[in-house]
Amino acid sequence: MKDNNKYIIRSLERESFDCVADAFLRAFEDYDLTFDRQRLRDMLVRRGADMELSFGAFYNGELVSFILNGIADYAGRKTAYDTGTGTVSSARGAGLIDRIFQWSLPRLRNAGVERYLLEVLTHNTPAIKIYRRMGFDITRRFDCFAGQAEDISIDSAENENLEIRRGRICDIERLQHFCDFAPSWQNSLSSILRAEKTMECLIACLSDNTPVGYLVAEPAYGDIAQIAVAPDYRRRGVARRLLRNIISLHACDNWRVVNIPDDYLPMKLFLQADGFGLTCSQYEMMRSL
Repeated sequence: MKDNNKYIIRSLERESFDCVADAFLRAFEDYDLTFDRQRLRDMLVRRGADMELSFGAFYNGELVSFILNGIADYAGRKTAYDTGTGTVSSARGAGLIDRIFQWSLPRLRNAGVERYLLEVLTHNTPAIKIYRRMGFDITRRFDCFAGQAEDISIDSAENENLEIRRGRICDIERLQHFCDFAPSWQNSLSSILRAEKTMECLIACLSDNTPVGYLVAEPAYGDIAQIAVAPDYRRRGVARRLLRNIISLHACDNWRVVNIPDDYLPMKLFLQADGFGLTCSQYEMMRSL
């Protein structure tokens, strides 16, 4: 499949989910990933994938390379986010991702998109060089953590004045000031609200119903999207209580917390003290359109 003249690039707006899923799973079949169709569907919902503004290369009518874009306001500006990029093994080496990206730029601009955002593993030097050549700059460095439920230290002293309650996902909108940093795209409030059906929210409240902390997770995948405690109630076991409760409520063996800014030590120290280990680091990169 290296005859570049036979590739047709177009929007994915008329493609079925099965078409996109087939290409995605084939593109990553030689990677150490545990994706299935349902997890892919949930990921696309959470990250705001817009098939009208996602694009792919077709060979004899078959989708063989793609860039799936999430579209949303991010830090006050309309932004495209690289939700998933891949090429099936038989079509690699033809420079399709670069061609798709360049083809997409005027179409994204016409849709009012101002910036393009992506994340890349810090050790993926070839990809970073390509993104820099394409005009991307590093904006933040993130650390990602994971732990097995049986190894996570969740014992903590009970606080009679603290109650952990299930809350509504929309409840955390008024508690975002508990966070000390802006979450990454997939952990942002807008992403969490899009994925409301698969998310669960726990809120830590005092006896007078005052909320002092919260945790939001996607339990089916062991993914903790946000955990935050009011500044005056930190180092009192609130976060540990929240963590203990979400783990006890769900039969999930592995849990992860991704995209903690590498310069935000309190969260990193908390996670490491409670049995989470650093799994990888990645850069957030952005370019203006």
